[in-house]
Amino acid sequence: MDYHLIHQDSIGTVLDKARQYRALREPDLAISICIDVFAVDSDNQDALVVYILALTDQYSHSGTKVKDKRIIQTIAKLESAFHRHYYTGIFLERKARAWLKNPMSQSFAYEGLMEAIAEYEMAEKMVPAHCSDPILRYNSCLRTIEKEHLQPRVEFDELY
Repeated sequence: MDYHLIHQDSIGTVLDKARQYRALREPDLAISICIDVFAVDSDNQDALVVYILALTDQYSHSGTKVKDKRIIQTIAKLESAFHRHYYTGIFLERKARAWLKNPMSQSFAYEGLMEAIAEYEMAEKMVPAHCSDPILRYNSCLRTIEKEHLQPRVEFDELY
């Protein structure tokens, strides 16, 4: 059986449904909708954003295998440098927050949050007028580092 194609005029409505599925914590359904959009408009920027967010939503679902390479490749398709930095920050932050759930991965969480902070700083330098999103994410990462008392990884060589 072949997949059916959506009508190009329905993309806006279809993406609204994908956003609803994300809100309902059903990232797989949102991802499926985005793939349907890509079948008729492969570079749709709104669909790329929803797709990136839905893929990274999977970090909060235990047992779900997240494909980092797919996320990175999708971020690269974003036309705006601001969006590439901002969504790279989102990707790194969400991955780091998933590491927080495992006490043995605290240092990886620290490194991931610091990498996200660097991306948010880059995004902040090119932010559109009246957009505080990178600042909010930056501050959230910093507060998480402080709240969780996260520290950089100690290399074994430094112990001796």
